[in-house]
Amino acid sequence: MKTPSRVIVAASDENYAHLCLGLLKSLGRWAKITYVLDLGLTEPTRRQMARLCAGVIPIPDTLWSPTGLDWPYLDAMTVRPQLPRIFEHEYIMWIDSDIWVQNRAAIPTYFRAAAENPENFAITVTVDPEYPRVINNYMWYQETFLASHTDYWGSEVAQQLFGKAIFCSGIMAASRYSPVWDEYMAGVTNLYTNNEKVRTTWALAHMAEQQSLHRVLHESGRSTVLPTEYNWMCHAGPLRRRRFHVETLVARRRPHVVHLADYRGQAPHYRENFLHYETRRARLSRLVRQRLKRLLRSGHTA
Repeated sequence: MKTPSRVIVAASDENYAHLCLGLLKSLGRWAKITYVLDLGLTEPTRRQMARLCAGVIPIPDTLWSPTGLDWPYLDAMTVRPQLPRIFEHEYIMWIDSDIWVQNRAAIPTYFRAAAENPENFAITVTVDPEYPRVINNYMWYQETFLASHTDYWGSEVAQQLFGKAIFCSGIMAASRYSPVWDEYMAGVTNLYTNNEKVRTTWALAHMAEQQSLHRVLHESGRSTVLPTEYNWMCHAGPLRRRRFHVETLVARRRPHVVHLADYRGQAPHYRENFLHYETRRARLSRLVRQRLKRLLRSGHTA
């Protein structure tokens, strides 16, 4: 019996290249089925990435893109519902470039979830007991989406979505035959073409793709929801590095997929807490340096 074909897709410009390189290294053998869509990489970076993955390719000119809009990395959003038009593989996984994989078993779990429910998208939501906002201020979080959903679709749809868990399209997997793709594409096209607020407001344009998928999945019920460990949002739930792994503060869970979300705003925090991907050699080097610093401090104190 022929093994179903699978592909992983990421996208990056030069600003996020260091994160995308971390993603590719974290994937291990899964990088061999991973393609990176070039959103503006330099030639040296393209060569470096190409050595780690299946290929670095441009976004085809034949794909739909909104006219009159020229915002940074907008193609990274509008390309997602069109992935089956680029790749002929039976199962397609998307991974944002600001993600790295701590437990590689997460990859076959996503593909298996997509295969077991071919109409569904395997995906996560932004709800977890170790996300402080879920415990302390979840109504405010929901009200922010009520406001944006009103801008996207009007008050009636916004009220229908109010209170529902927010899907995150940062990592997801699906069969190419899922009917969600077409509905997803229709929603994205409509928002970027016909909604003037989206066309003139970067904050709305930035989230229009994800919220289009969010609406489709809730209205169709075609989602297979994986636990939060399969897409841990670092800006929502604090992590700390303990020797070779990053883990949650309270239950000390080790997320399988680490998402350095809101990277532009959170980069200093992520660096200070060593939340980026590290190779084994880099981890050992860091632990040695930290040990030496402690010894020097203790010797100076004595």
